[in-house]
Amino acid sequence: MKTKPRCLARSLRSLLPLALVLCVASSAAAFARGYMTAGFQSRKSRPMILALLPPHAEFIKEKVIMTDQMVQESAALETEAFAALKTMLEAKGYKVRALTPQEITRNSALNAFARKLNDRYAEEWSKIVRRPRKVRERRYTAGEAAVKLCTFLKVDGVAVARIQAVGVSKGKATMRAIFGSPSAAPHSFARMDLTVFEGRQGFAEGYFSGYEHTSLRQLTRKAALVMGQVTANLLRKYPESAEVRMVEEVEPAAGEDSDRDDAGDPVGEFEALLNRQPKAGN
Repeated sequence: MKTKPRCLARSLRSLLPLALVLCVASSAAAFARGYMTAGFQSRKSRPMILALLPPHAEFIKEKVIMTDQMVQESAALETEAFAALKTMLEAKGYKVRALTPQEITRNSALNAFARKLNDRYAEEWSKIVRRPRKVRERRYTAGEAAVKLCTFLKVDGVAVARIQAVGVSKGKATMRAIFGSPSAAPHSFARMDLTVFEGRQGFAEGYFSGYEHTSLRQLTRKAALVMGQVTANLLRKYPESAEVRMVEEVEPAAGEDSDRDDAGDPVGEFEALLNRQPKAGN
């Protein structure tokens, strides 16, 4: 059954992170990246008891002529990523308070705190994706939105995740292979970003990304498998709870995100994808 596209009336700011991801998605079959403050690495400011908000996912099916927003499939990715994050963080020795959508909805105060934090994170996320190394300088913050939520829940910090997925149809892949260059061949992929905010002042202490090449079939039929792989990639850079790392500045490896603002025109490119979606009723 074909899902209807989501309403496109949303701010370009909220779409920028996915646009940036689309610009670099074909660079590797899988990767894991982590950016941490000195305090996070040394455990001084690393939250040991974490609240985990339900992830938000954007899933686009790229077809020959247009694209579709995969609404129901996005929800499946969110559910499986939520479970995988809780399980794998606990396996690393952290205490995780996983806040289900139902729990958040039932408590009006918690619902308000979670909504404010998600809204605040929407503003910061686009900045973090563009210049992730600035996390090491405590450049990003969710401010009172994170502090109030952590105080209410009596936790040390809060983790917020965003998922981006693109499923390429066989027709699209075939057309690109015939008429485009091999290096420009489209790939289906899933990526998740996780930002950890400490609960005293609301600073982003860690930012982690995991990416995996996959297929449209797996994205739509094997969400647990895909998000398990993505989560495992993401948490490869996340230290064990008892681990103390030596703080050192390391130059990014070849191909790693840098602090440049020359990402081209990601908003324009993503707008082009969105504009290819059929209008409601067509």
